[in-house]
Amino acid sequence: MLTSIEGYYDGRQIVMDEHVALREGQRVIITILEPVEDRAKKTVNLTKYMGRGDKMFSGDVDDYVKGLRADDRIQ
Repeated sequence: MLTSIEGYYDGRQIVMDEHVALREGQRVIITILEPVEDRAKKTVNLTKYMGRGDKMFSGDVDDYVKGLRADDRIQ
């Protein structure tokens, strides 16, 4: 069985959000994520990235992509 489920640590043990039948001795992989309140604090300011594509795409984006595909072929 290979599955991924969410859960939380209640201060004593890990509590899974869904019931999964596990056998004694079954191997698991545990990934520790940042707390929910920490995730809310981290934001990305997307405005600093706006307009950056103008320099790279001086014309139509479709033409740019077609040019990339034409240039990546060995002839």
